[in-house]
Amino acid sequence: MEPEVTDKIMTMKEAIKKFVSDGSFVYIGGYVCRSAFAAVHEIIRQKKRNLTVTRSNMSDDFDQLIGAGCVKRLISSFLSLGFHGLSRCFRRAMEKKIPHKIEIEEYTNLSLPMMLLAGSLGIPFIPTKDLLGSDILKHRGFMGENKYKMINSPFNGEQVLVVPALNPDVGIIHVQQVDAYGNAQMWGIGGDCKFGANASKKVIVTAERIVSRELIGRDPSRTIIPGFKVNAVVECPWGSHPNYVPGFYDVDFDFGGMYSKAARDVKTLEEFFDEWVYGVEDRAEYINHYIQKFGYSKLEELRAKPFYSYSVNYGY
Repeated sequence: MEPEVTDKIMTMKEAIKKFVSDGSFVYIGGYVCRSAFAAVHEIIRQKKRNLTVTRSNMSDDFDQLIGAGCVKRLISSFLSLGFHGLSRCFRRAMEKKIPHKIEIEEYTNLSLPMMLLAGSLGIPFIPTKDLLGSDILKHRGFMGENKYKMINSPFNGEQVLVVPALNPDVGIIHVQQVDAYGNAQMWGIGGDCKFGANASKKVIVTAERIVSRELIGRDPSRTIIPGFKVNAVVECPWGSHPNYVPGFYDVDFDFGGMYSKAARDVKTLEEFFDEWVYGVEDRAEYINHYIQKFGYSKLEELRAKPFYSYSVNYGY
């Protein structure tokens, strides 16, 4: 008999207010796809401050957090706008301290996910070789001597570079589907989403749809985090726009270009926030505004088309 459904299901506003505080250390998933844009916009809307944020392969979502003044420190491998070039707000904050000075600790696209893996496994550190020989080792930021350590292997005495485990205060991931208990499933490029979520002390899962526990159980290999680890479940269709969610919708390159252009200047950036973040109550209003401005057909162009395949027999 299934346990009684808890009160994990809540609005985005409730989840961010309850679990993200000023000064929190936050992991935000979305490696190339499934960026948690709706959650990021709610963090900006609630004017959270002095956050330490992390993810390898940061993109527009983190650039917006920086431009809105939410971020104090980053632990990352890089930050760019991908197809649209260099990140605007990140560069402005580093070069001109606008809207304020931010600090960064830089790792690689392998070492950082491994730090989150260590955090998810409950171990204090993990060895990695990919930092060796790079200039990243020559520069230490706010983590100081704890950025990495060189130790002797207990097995053969060989020198080994180890990096510390990361355990964010809260992890936020956007997935394709989740049940009311928090059992979350995703497909597509995984990146460090599974590790980041499981390493975090509290977890917010936002999803394109909430489904039954039975449906989750039919394909258990897609589940990246168990329900008992999850604190909040938010149903949020189009929650990753303008990024893409495999099986649901494609990248909105035009919208990404619009943001990139707006972010070049502080005034136009504020106009972008006023229209797309502060000017809407939630994701539903955001999508309604998108339809009013660009037309329903534009939104439908992004939606994934049905693709039928053979059924899968798991033997039960």
